[in-house]
Amino acid sequence: MKNIIKQHQTQGSITIGYARVSSADNRQELGLTVQKEALNFCDRLYIEKESGGNQERPQLQRALTLAKACANQGIETSLVVYKLDRLTRKMLHLSALIADLTSHHIRLQSLHEQIETDSLTGRFFCLMLGYVAEWELQAISDRTKDGLRKARERGVRLGNKGLPKTKQRQIIRSYLKQEMPIREMADQFHISTATIYSVLRRNNIRINRKMNLKMVDKSWKK
Repeated sequence: MKNIIKQHQTQGSITIGYARVSSADNRQELGLTVQKEALNFCDRLYIEKESGGNQERPQLQRALTLAKACANQGIETSLVVYKLDRLTRKMLHLSALIADLTSHHIRLQSLHEQIETDSLTGRFFCLMLGYVAEWELQAISDRTKDGLRKARERGVRLGNKGLPKTKQRQIIRSYLKQEMPIREMADQFHISTATIYSVLRRNNIRINRKMNLKMVDKSWKK
């Protein structure tokens, strides 16, 4: 960190970017790509894969620590995010972060909302948008819970519908023929090992592989 501070003392300013996604699935990775491209002008970029509801985020803390250290050395410091909800989804947390950054003369900038907190008006709109974002998140959660409740009242069975019988038959045949280890089977069928064991249990297959394959064939024909 000392080398970074020394380098930017000469330049007189530093722009620190922070990007976050909740997980590592394909859609989240696409969102991360968008953020990285938008923040490619930053001097330093910290990337995190963590829920926005979790306030204990290592990369965010690293970004904040560097920002404060630079600001304390008289370096003009900016912390930039693509959207405010990448920083946090909690209104109280956002308010505390803005107050903390402001006390260190660090400017917070959100590219999507086009907001900067180096003025009272900017901080006000930042907090207002943070409140709206949290309200929308709560509204979505409430609608989801209400939809699930109504579905249960109508007798709808919720959750995973399970694997097709043809795929279950393939799993059982492969297991009883001892063609490959369970983990390799899971990779081949693109499922988890827990799913394989669940299929075996539902079809009364003993894990020790002693059931005769012909008995399994008969069970599927019933």
